[in-house]
Amino acid sequence: MGTSSLEGAADTRVPVTLLTGFLGSGKTTLLNHLLDAPEAGRVAVVVNEAGEVALDGRLIIGTTEEIVELREGCVCCTVRGDLAVAVGRLLDRRRRWFRPLRFDRIIVECSGLASPGPVVQTFLLDPRLAAETRMDGVIALASAADLHRQLGEHAEASEQLAYADRVVLNHVDRAADVDAAAALVRTINPGAPIDRVERGAAPARELLDLRGAEPGRWRFGSDSVPVIGAVAHHAGGAGTTTHVVLRASRPLDLDQLKLFLMFVAARRTWTLMRLKGIFHVSGLSRGVVAHGVYQWLELGPGPMEPPGESQLLLIGRDLDREELTRGWEVVTGRPSPGPSTSRAT
Repeated sequence: MGTSSLEGAADTRVPVTLLTGFLGSGKTTLLNHLLDAPEAGRVAVVVNEAGEVALDGRLIIGTTEEIVELREGCVCCTVRGDLAVAVGRLLDRRRRWFRPLRFDRIIVECSGLASPGPVVQTFLLDPRLAAETRMDGVIALASAADLHRQLGEHAEASEQLAYADRVVLNHVDRAADVDAAAALVRTINPGAPIDRVERGAAPARELLDLRGAEPGRWRFGSDSVPVIGAVAHHAGGAGTTTHVVLRASRPLDLDQLKLFLMFVAARRTWTLMRLKGIFHVSGLSRGVVAHGVYQWLELGPGPMEPPGESQLLLIGRDLDREELTRGWEVVTGRPSPGPSTSRAT
């Protein structure tokens, strides 16, 4: 488990936006919309799957063996091997003296059948990518018309929503009940804002400045979301995507908190996808912030005063809410509220 001040000088690393979503959700339509938006600046698009992305022909001005040149200084390439190597080549060409590639941000479009977790981990754990890029956030697209069926049939659909910092609920013009589709999203990820759109026309300015690792941008659900144990089932025996929100009104012991977070991240009976927490720790003048993906976990002082209530959001597969509640009771020194469960089927 690493530690970080989560503060410091202006961050000059290249921001990376991960665009994910199940097949047919409209990722490429949204990508073309973002590339057409002036506020996006110069973009390097990385297509993290075999094949070619269906870029709008109006955007393409030339091509080489590796790079598709787009207007406004943007470029696109397809990963044909290791993601870190492909992004490293883009960064090399950005830094070269003669005819460098000039881009302001990177957008990675994932396969519609892939979990975004390994891609996020690549940018967090690869030494060079961690030094030269920063994960700005994960955008998940979901088709409002097809979401209920997809969550029931495909584990990947719920995983993509679980990692999201923001959800674009697309095809609202085709859906019989948009509110029900949004409620399904919240059972999996109560902290992600939801944009309801048609034909992928989401606001580019909001999608490209997510800063998903900054605690000031985090949400931990609302009064309509159960404190502990909202779950969403999917078929096929692949497990259950679950979120758990834990809260404490009294200051926490730092050592006990560290042990609990390490236990959560290392437990092999579940898969931890996302972890976000803001804590009031005894003896510290600032709040303490935790941020995690899979077994990667960062804990350190944040830029804010200690919160009046400590909050921890966990999203993963097969999280054991009773076991988590018992561990949280040790950290807080008192019993947590009893578990409350809701299911989306």
